[in-house]
Amino acid sequence: MSREHSAIIKCIAILFIMLYHLTAVARTGLADGAMPFYDTILNATSSLNFFLIVSGYGLYLVYKENRLTWTYLLKRTLRLYLALWLVLFLFVVLLGSQLYPGRFSYSPADLIAGFTGWRWDYCQFTWFLLPYVLMTFCSPFLFKIMDKVGNIISFIVGLALYLVTSWLISRYYDGYLRHHYAVYHVVLLLQTFVGPIIGAIFARLVLSGKSLQVAWLQGKSWLVLLAMVCLFILRGQIASASLNPIFAAIMALGVVNVNWSHLASKVLGSIGNKCLMMWFCQGFLGSVMFNEYIELLYWPALIWIVWVIVTYIVASLLTPVSNWLARSLKLIK
Repeated sequence: MSREHSAIIKCIAILFIMLYHLTAVARTGLADGAMPFYDTILNATSSLNFFLIVSGYGLYLVYKENRLTWTYLLKRTLRLYLALWLVLFLFVVLLGSQLYPGRFSYSPADLIAGFTGWRWDYCQFTWFLLPYVLMTFCSPFLFKIMDKVGNIISFIVGLALYLVTSWLISRYYDGYLRHHYAVYHVVLLLQTFVGPIIGAIFARLVLSGKSLQVAWLQGKSWLVLLAMVCLFILRGQIASASLNPIFAAIMALGVVNVNWSHLASKVLGSIGNKCLMMWFCQGFLGSVMFNEYIELLYWPALIWIVWVIVTYIVASLLTPVSNWLARSLKLIK
């Protein structure tokens, strides 16, 4: 799995995620049934595991190089938080206070909770950050256990944790978890383990001399892409969250087995490399703020396209600022 493949996987994931969140943006259009096929594909657009698989793959390679130190993880975490803080400062503190007075709370407690990721009252779409950060700090221990028990047991345990935590969230979110964030973050942390386990399994296979590319599929990119589209449609018909990690793993392998053209690789890779900033920005640009403007487009498909384009542009402007701050703090070279 090259950097090019990772970027394309993240691109597909952020596009799916924004399609998944479309109900929070195109409220009127979807309510009027302007996009009747939307419900048939919605199940296939929950794509957090795409990111987790890519992260697990990269983290395991770093782990095997003995570079997965606490310093490395701390710098990685601070880079993530810098991106979040930049987005929150722009949309909540600056624009929010001027354009939407009264929309956000600026009490010290709410600011601390929002800027640490403990709560996501400012934008629900940023809920994943703290569980993801906790997962990365757990990854050295997770990989040590994987090295001892092997791929199959690791996958079974990771999938079991995913199923149990998904059931807990579906059963107890409204009545308990949403009011007890400490417990909720632990549940979310355990739910994230299956993605990096799958990614680490892929990395272990590659390091053992095996290839993620299927020999008889080489030169048949059209067939792989067709299979991916069919799988996406089929996955949309099955309302079961238990399939999410497996679906993400198969789609990631599909990306690896496509010979992407230079243009496709460049365009998709550019989106994928800005996926984190796009994830942080998407809610503020489409749901939390500016929704009264974007809904004027009415048609959900058009709203999604414009929303993606605007989010990409804003992320392209903010990413260099975030990188400059990271370099200034010597978090990256």
